[in-house]
Amino acid sequence: MNKINTKVAIIGAGITGCAIAREISRYKIDAIVIEKEADIGWGTSKANSGNIHPGYAGEKDTLKLSLCRKGHMLFKKNAEELSIPIKTISSFLNIFKPDQLKDLNKLLKQGKKYGVPGLKIIQNKNRLLKSMEPNISNNVIAALHCSKLYVTSPYEVTIAISENAKNNGINFLLDSKVHSICFNKQLNRFFIETINYSGNKLIVESEFIVNAAGVYSDEIAGMIDDYSFKITAIKGQYFLLDIDVKNLVKFLNIRISDPDSEESKGMYVGKTPNGNFIMGSNYEVTTKEDTGTSKESLDEIKNKLSEMIENIPYDKVIATFAGLRAYADTGDFVLGPSVTNLKFINAAGIQSPGFTCAFIIAKIIVEYLKDSGLALVKNPKFIPERIYPERLVKDNYIENNKNFNINQKF
Repeated sequence: MNKINTKVAIIGAGITGCAIAREISRYKIDAIVIEKEADIGWGTSKANSGNIHPGYAGEKDTLKLSLCRKGHMLFKKNAEELSIPIKTISSFLNIFKPDQLKDLNKLLKQGKKYGVPGLKIIQNKNRLLKSMEPNISNNVIAALHCSKLYVTSPYEVTIAISENAKNNGINFLLDSKVHSICFNKQLNRFFIETINYSGNKLIVESEFIVNAAGVYSDEIAGMIDDYSFKITAIKGQYFLLDIDVKNLVKFLNIRISDPDSEESKGMYVGKTPNGNFIMGSNYEVTTKEDTGTSKESLDEIKNKLSEMIENIPYDKVIATFAGLRAYADTGDFVLGPSVTNLKFINAAGIQSPGFTCAFIIAKIIVEYLKDSGLALVKNPKFIPERIYPERLVKDNYIENNKNFNINQKF
């Protein structure tokens, strides 16, 4: 059986795993990313909203709240380095009942605490919201307005990060599902057995492991007898409208989560960087392989969003799709060394706002690796800027994107 030797093995090539790989490439460290799919970003990363959350939402005393604002700011910095087109948009978090005003006030106070600028509550007196957002429903009685957040393409971001990590010396092993992990105490090393779709096996020998396996991260942790958390797959379904739909909404409009709901975020109507309107998503407990859509769930989204935004042209839907979120039973991100082996670092439970927090999570994970004994010597050849592959040059990608404005507004 063939074998690869490395210092750090990262399991999972979604945005979290790729961001960790890029952060590691700042140092002189031999590392490899192991991914069961045929390409990067085929899990949660390919099917989420792409919204870079401003940092006012989240439960008190959670990493999801405390890291979000830092993640937001670090995302912008890295987007500039990697030439990732992101656009600036304002948002409304909409409520429908007077007793929900307390929720907006809590979020307003929370946002100010974490330094989120441009937050204010707008009540729909004298149709003020209607004057700002013509298609907003009269059912909306007030909204928390945020003057600046970012939206981007989640799969383009993941591709950009992985390309930069690879250009800085990180190896990627695709089509390689982790079958088992064994830790040899005498050698002080892990032996990771992988298998591809053709049935070929490969051993990756590594001193450290980072578990960034998304909805499968609890199963990967279980391979070293770490059962300290459990991941549930939460499915969200989406609509995508034709590019010729114009002026549906000016802002990112979010419906506040229903009371007593476990939803990590409310349904929304927004816009992709390419100009298509995108709408979703619901909250369904499901299996880890279920990315199908259903009429029942899509009708639920239609009904709830139609209470918030009028004149949605559902006859212009060009695609429906679903994505999975990795919900940890801890209710928070699971970051840090395993309870069974300090050289096995978990980066699990990365649901919303995990996309926003990718770069700050990467820095935290590298610090955990350092604390667990990994020597960090700066890589003098590290290049933070993205180098475009030849295929993209031929497709005129650079010509179309080299002058993009990171603060460009819709």
